[in-house]
Amino acid sequence: MMRRLSSLAILFALGGCTSQAQPDVLEKIVFLGRHGIRSPTLSPQEMQHRTGHIWQTWSVAPGEMTQHGAAALAAMVQAVQRNYSASALFQGSETCQLLEQETVVWADTADHRTRQTGDVWAKEIAPGCAIKAHWATTGVDPVFNALGTQAGQIDRGVLEQEFAAATKTLSEPASHNALRAVQSLMAPDACSESNSSPQCFLGATKIEWKKGTPHLQGGFVTGGMAAESLLLIYAEGLSLADFKVADKDAPHLLEAVMPAHEAENHFLRRLPEYARARNGVMAESIRAFLSDRPVRSIPGISPSTKVLVLAGHDTNLAAMMALFGLDWSFPDQPDSTAPNTVLAFERWRHLDGSRDVRIRVFHQSLAELRQGRAPDIETSALALSPSRPFCFLHSEK
Repeated sequence: MMRRLSSLAILFALGGCTSQAQPDVLEKIVFLGRHGIRSPTLSPQEMQHRTGHIWQTWSVAPGEMTQHGAAALAAMVQAVQRNYSASALFQGSETCQLLEQETVVWADTADHRTRQTGDVWAKEIAPGCAIKAHWATTGVDPVFNALGTQAGQIDRGVLEQEFAAATKTLSEPASHNALRAVQSLMAPDACSESNSSPQCFLGATKIEWKKGTPHLQGGFVTGGMAAESLLLIYAEGLSLADFKVADKDAPHLLEAVMPAHEAENHFLRRLPEYARARNGVMAESIRAFLSDRPVRSIPGISPSTKVLVLAGHDTNLAAMMALFGLDWSFPDQPDSTAPNTVLAFERWRHLDGSRDVRIRVFHQSLAELRQGRAPDIETSALALSPSRPFCFLHSEK
């Protein structure tokens, strides 16, 4: 059962961990957004090999954002921009020249879809202005994925302890019911004799280490991938008739199978040690920016920068959930980190001069993604309650 978190705003203090009741001026903001709707990252042939079901061919190559995905993303960014357009942060910037000086859009260089997403944000966050998205010139940007770099080393013992704990806190019975639903849809006979078939998803999930990096093995990996791919098909506006699912029944099916994808995240991407190694650089960049400290990992940020946009992936959103102790779900969207989902870290200054940070998440419903419509921000945004509060400290002046 999907649940909505309390809309109570939990505040992070900037000078000593105390909060004030009413904000005054919005001074800075960080947007972390997932890219738009993409095709599955595997070819239809590989998808069939892994799931036992025939998958349709998309209009774009595997892993590419679609034209519809770009349009739905633009609608999302436009809604976010309108939500903040009346704030002092944007009203104080009266000209495009100022907005261009005060805004940095930084995208993950690893994928074309994230660079495209950066371009959409750059165009829509300040309509009519000439903001440009930028990304690293190297193949891997540690802001979005530091695994394998000096900043991204994993303590194997700590991770395995966290994984063992995660196996005991998995949401049940929804997770395994979802896995069985995916199995029935994809390859209902694959588990009839034993669980050894690669197309049987009901075996135990475990961690396998390759060159010092953990990888999940087991049914939730394939089952989660298949569930997410079904959601992407529906969000793109395509039919699930190949799976004998009518359009009117698709939302119910997706609600039933997506806990398998949430479980896949639960077992690895949301483990604090994995998130720290993979996206600790991103978390520190957010803290530094909001604390007026230098952000060494992202070029172009200066003391005048007020808006920072990070165009990334669902893995980045999952990591921030772990590192900042965040959790959320939506009644109209079964994927907590669906395409176009946006985390906003807002720094506010109060009348007495104190500062704090509020965190909100914005999303599009299944219907809004499928139709390429903007969400109603006022009703769809959630204020988040962190279980791992941080103090944001000013640098010395």
